[in-house]
Amino acid sequence: MSLSLFPSPSSFTHLGSPAVGGGSADGGPSDARNNSPAAPVTPANLRGGGQTPWSASSRQPFTPKSPPKPQQPQQQQPQQQQQQLQQKAVDGRLNPTTPAKQTALPDKSGIVSAQSAPTTPIDIAKGYVNTFLDTDSFYPDLDRVIQQSQSSEYFFSPPSSTASAYGQPTPGSDIGPWTPFTRTHISNIPDIIFEQYNKTECYTQMGLFPELERAWITVDNKLFFWNYMNGEDFLSYEDLQHTILSVQLVKPSPGTFVDSIKYLLLLATPLEFYILAVAPPSGGSDIQLFETSMSVSLKGLEVDKIKGSDRTGRIFMTNRGTSDIWEITYSNAESWFRGKCAKVCHTRGGLAGFTPSVADVSRFVPDVISSYFSSSKAESIVAIEVDDDRLLVYTLSSKSTIRAYHMSSATDLTLVITYNYSSIYSHLQMINAASPLLDPRSTAIVSIQPIHPIESAQIHLIATTSTGCRLFLRAVRSFGFGISSNEKGPPTNMQVIQVRFPPRESPTQLPSTSAALKGTRFSKIFSPGYYFAVKEGQAGDNLFVSAPDSGRVLLQSTTSNTTPQLIETAAWADIEGFVQEIALLSPPFQVSNRPEGFGNEVAGQYTLAPTEVAVLTNTGVHIYTRRYMVQTFAMLGNDARLFFEMYGRAETCCTALSVACATTGPAGSSPLDAREIARKAFIEFGGKAHLRDDNYGVTMISLDSVRLSGRFEGLSMYMARIVRDIWRAPIIKQLKARDGKAFYSSNVSLPKLNSHHGMLYDLYQFLEQNRSYIDGLSGPDHVLGALGSNNARLDELSLQAEHRGMHALMTLLGHMTEGLSFVSMIVEPRKLSEVMMNLAADSQQRLLKLTFQDLFTSETGKELANELVRAMVNVSISSGSSVDSVIDVLRKRCGSFCSSDAVVLYKSLELLNKAKSVASSDPDMKMYCLTESVRLLELAAGTIVFDELQNSVSILLSLDYHPGAIQVALKAATEVDRGNQAITYFADGKPALDPREAIYAKREKCYHLAFNILDDVDARVNGEIASMQHSEQLSPGGSTVVNVSETKYTQLQSETYGIAYGSHDELFHYFFYDWFMARGLAGRLLDIDTPYIEQYLQRNASSSLEVADLLWTFYCKKEQFLAASEVLYRLSRAGFGLPLSQRIEYLSRARGFCNCYGPPGQRQTMLRLGQRAQDELEVAYIQDDLLSAVRNDERFLDDEQKRAEIIDKLDSLVLDLTTLYNEFASPLGYQSICEAIVKAAS
Repeated sequence: MSLSLFPSPSSFTHLGSPAVGGGSADGGPSDARNNSPAAPVTPANLRGGGQTPWSASSRQPFTPKSPPKPQQPQQQQPQQQQQQLQQKAVDGRLNPTTPAKQTALPDKSGIVSAQSAPTTPIDIAKGYVNTFLDTDSFYPDLDRVIQQSQSSEYFFSPPSSTASAYGQPTPGSDIGPWTPFTRTHISNIPDIIFEQYNKTECYTQMGLFPELERAWITVDNKLFFWNYMNGEDFLSYEDLQHTILSVQLVKPSPGTFVDSIKYLLLLATPLEFYILAVAPPSGGSDIQLFETSMSVSLKGLEVDKIKGSDRTGRIFMTNRGTSDIWEITYSNAESWFRGKCAKVCHTRGGLAGFTPSVADVSRFVPDVISSYFSSSKAESIVAIEVDDDRLLVYTLSSKSTIRAYHMSSATDLTLVITYNYSSIYSHLQMINAASPLLDPRSTAIVSIQPIHPIESAQIHLIATTSTGCRLFLRAVRSFGFGISSNEKGPPTNMQVIQVRFPPRESPTQLPSTSAALKGTRFSKIFSPGYYFAVKEGQAGDNLFVSAPDSGRVLLQSTTSNTTPQLIETAAWADIEGFVQEIALLSPPFQVSNRPEGFGNEVAGQYTLAPTEVAVLTNTGVHIYTRRYMVQTFAMLGNDARLFFEMYGRAETCCTALSVACATTGPAGSSPLDAREIARKAFIEFGGKAHLRDDNYGVTMISLDSVRLSGRFEGLSMYMARIVRDIWRAPIIKQLKARDGKAFYSSNVSLPKLNSHHGMLYDLYQFLEQNRSYIDGLSGPDHVLGALGSNNARLDELSLQAEHRGMHALMTLLGHMTEGLSFVSMIVEPRKLSEVMMNLAADSQQRLLKLTFQDLFTSETGKELANELVRAMVNVSISSGSSVDSVIDVLRKRCGSFCSSDAVVLYKSLELLNKAKSVASSDPDMKMYCLTESVRLLELAAGTIVFDELQNSVSILLSLDYHPGAIQVALKAATEVDRGNQAITYFADGKPALDPREAIYAKREKCYHLAFNILDDVDARVNGEIASMQHSEQLSPGGSTVVNVSETKYTQLQSETYGIAYGSHDELFHYFFYDWFMARGLAGRLLDIDTPYIEQYLQRNASSSLEVADLLWTFYCKKEQFLAASEVLYRLSRAGFGLPLSQRIEYLSRARGFCNCYGPPGQRQTMLRLGQRAQDELEVAYIQDDLLSAVRNDERFLDDEQKRAEIIDKLDSLVLDLTTLYNEFASPLGYQSICEAIVKAAS
């Protein structure tokens, strides 16, 4: 079928204007600098032609109209000044437009403007969230959107079409994804109920009790219930003897019944009125009905309508055929003069209030006789409604007269307003809203609906006519010539202030002549304006549904200076049969506690469950669920451009983001293909950040003059809406139990906290996964300088501003996610009160005032969070539970939000102090406290301050727990460098000005602390041994020999060194072995068997002769003779200033080791190395002989200096034979040595 949209001609002035206008040439949105006008919304736009939102298209979205710029040529800057200004930007010399320490926050239109104070990312992001929260909170109330005398703006498809806008044949009318309510469940009337219905002899009626999740039907004197969700859970009440004429469920008067009685079931027969107590189903149990012995005679009355006051429990009823209001009074006490139940008429005084009227009697006498009592048809009440907030009772009569009664006291009911239809029509003419649809001769009022004060401060009532028009009525209190609605007391006058006509049936039709809803039987209106109208049909009723399009209303209020208009989406709902009743199943939709913001569905759709409405027909129960805007977007698929044109860039990005990342929330998750389309839409429709112009066309070059992209606005808006209902709410509240004791409870339910946390977590994961595709998330954090052209520089500046905003939001998002996780952990009912009692009184009061905003964004919030964690740890320890569970959960769920390490340190110090106090009295408890303290210190080792580490170690040493002390010190060394950068810095030779140097220094301090522990335990061992030796010497026949292994500190020393040896920290072992070397205990290295000792010796052998000697000795001890020979051979050729005799010794040892046993694979290598050592050893012997000859040569007696020079050359490295012969043996004339050289050479 063809689809059309019929708003009034003026409506497009404000509708469909995105927050940021323009569209790019490829069909995607561009920035706000493109102000090309958009094509109007048409059926072709809705169908989309199969194009994706980012495909090529010639259509442009709407742009908000802006006022013309003032013409002030005297103040216009010359072109040269503009060029100089832009050149400054190119050169990197930014022109600040805001004072120092100011940052950019979005204004009402989303433009970034300067505001003072915030300097950190958290403060900046908090400003963004508060701005969008304030924007949503000022959503126009009902009073503003109905200021015009008449309205008829709908997004509606007429019923004459045969195909939908999406090419599929559909029954009735269909606006596709924009359908306000969809039928989600049908429950047919069970066969067993039909069987009872077929037995009807006199009278039957049916209805809904949504409070009990039951439908009901009367069959003569029997009442049957059944669960309309599953068609089961049948219950019958058959104790009455007479036909049931009227049934109603009301809330009881407070204090009259026990707490388990939540409702009263009211049954009216021709003779009696009965009150039954009802306990609703709970815990799998069915409904329970209880006799109350409360009944009253109804002789002469025929009860028609029954209505109760939810606040006071008062019960009002009407008498069929009259305009009287009766009240049923009831009490749990009975007196001599008054029973538990009675009736009274509030519309007649004296004895007439307790007896039937003439009209009542006329129904029981022949028509001829009754004609004497009345010459015309009597006026009767067709509807009655109770407004508990204003203490008013409204009635609608069969003559379309509205009356208002004031409940001035607990028992009185006073008529204060009578507003007949002729007065209504007269007022409509006065406001120029008269219409044939409102003609008193052919039109009647069929329904009335009270409006709560939190929804509208002025509108009291909405009346629906038989032509489907809605009349908005205001009740005021008048005083003389003035009228005021704010004075105390009940209202005295009523006036219609607007009429809303049905949708048009054709594009050319005037709204005031539309007969689309002519024949309306009755209607129901639910907050915040859901309209259900039942229109008579031949084979069955037609059901018309409409709902406010809050997205377009909000867009009008934020982008236009004119008064916003009410716009609704409307459709004919699928229905079968004749409608009997319409009831609200879910809690009334409410975003705010005041008229402003009350109906902002786009803000509440992420946290409030969709409204469900049940429609009972003679065939079954039909349940309709509100389709939120986010669900509409998910269903659009590739036809998302119309959504962009209708709701603007920011709202589109916000909605697309919610669809793309949501797997939880009231609206549920979307299919994968819809989420992928939404992801692309969020990225493509977001536009770009750009500089804005001032009023004179001069671009102010600064970060604070950048208007950020639609993606940024959408992200800010979505974050604000997720936490909308908790952001400024206290986290904890104090309550009192029945015994008067105070206890603490979460101000927000745990399921709600988990839902919010789930949405925030999904959002964070989505942004992290798509970081590389979203401009600003991975952009520069500082100005890089000129990049060539002016445009390139300005684009870079815009990207920097975008990144600053995005980074701030991501930081806050992380805090919010972890903060909610933290709150959900502490507010478990069994724990919260106990945790709060462990806090100081001042901290308790501060926590009661702490809001979620403060927790997420302030240092006070973090401080109080840490106090809560400390209290949680105390509770866990006092109850005997493990602290590990608390600490592990904190680290996993909110590691960066609140530090568990501070709490761990606090508890470890507490355990150390406890160990001190029980050291002498309870050794086992002392050891337990020491062990637990060390374990906790290890958990906090990564963040513990070095001074606190030293303090903890000193306490451990004072308690003789050296093993635990060195364990903590070594753990701290590894935790401060989890990336193990210090070892690479050490391996690279510790280069200067290296950033790893700071980490290396931290680990070095921890190692020195460990060595102090070793020094301390060594000193105690030495002192203990000296003391024992002194005692032995003083004793008679004493000996100086002491059994060292039996001393107390020797065992402690062994354990402490064992922990040091067992450390897996390679760098520590290098420091450890250096420490041994520095103390002159190099020999102890040979007793060490660790994976690091060999590498240490190899690393230092080339620079230390002592270490080199240790290395070959180490290999010898390990029976690695080849390795030992290689070290010895290298030592014989090394420097170190070794004398020739030492080198001969090394060569001799090398040759000897080469002759030892070796593995088969090393044997040939050992033989070759042994031969080389043997050859060099022969030369060394010749050189040694030459050295001895020089020392004993008397020819050098006159020239000792010459002798010394020659000795220095010979008593060093082993020289080759040529050098020995030519430079020493031959010139000095040592014939025998020359012969030995020649022999060795041959």
